[in-house]
Amino acid sequence: MTTRHSMLLSAVLLALVLVMPSARAAAPDPAVAPVQALTAALDKSMQAGAAASMTERYRSLEPVVEQAYALPLMTRICVGPDWAKLSADDQKAVIAAFTRYTVASYAHNFRESDGKKFEVDNDVATRGQDKIVRTRLTLPHDMPANLLYRLHETDGAWKVVDVYYNGVSELNLRRTDFAAALGSGGVAELIAHLNKLSDDLMKS
Repeated sequence: MTTRHSMLLSAVLLALVLVMPSARAAAPDPAVAPVQALTAALDKSMQAGAAASMTERYRSLEPVVEQAYALPLMTRICVGPDWAKLSADDQKAVIAAFTRYTVASYAHNFRESDGKKFEVDNDVATRGQDKIVRTRLTLPHDMPANLLYRLHETDGAWKVVDVYYNGVSELNLRRTDFAAALGSGGVAELIAHLNKLSDDLMKS
């Protein structure tokens, strides 16, 4: 092979290396991890089915939900401007009640598989300071549900601050619910309301 042919071959090989995709996959966006952990825990809960009691289901989901969600921040947003007027003890009590309700909702809604399946999209969208992780929930007897998890970086970690279920914001629904309870009886009514909702979910 002549020197000229050798140089030409080297140039072609270099060009191929530059245009070919890397064999090593790009690292997933860190915002995907908490959503994957949450959906994996929900899938495990569904697979357990009737073999797991509501209490067992709650206990297994509680640490995962608390890790995935920015529950203190969400609670403050839901309460709104009145948050600053609450005492530190009342703030802690509302956060605890909202956390219990959130975990109980998951324990209640994901009790059996029946063909349900989560698909988490690794292609993350950025919206200002937040990130959107798309998730698809395949339902056995209905159209698939589209879930959008909005995450915000809190204390160096990406955490869920809202979930859009087929376009409906869970955070907006909770803000409306909180406002009604606060308007009828203040913080005591809100805490009682959230605990009553949790109690009902845990019974069924």
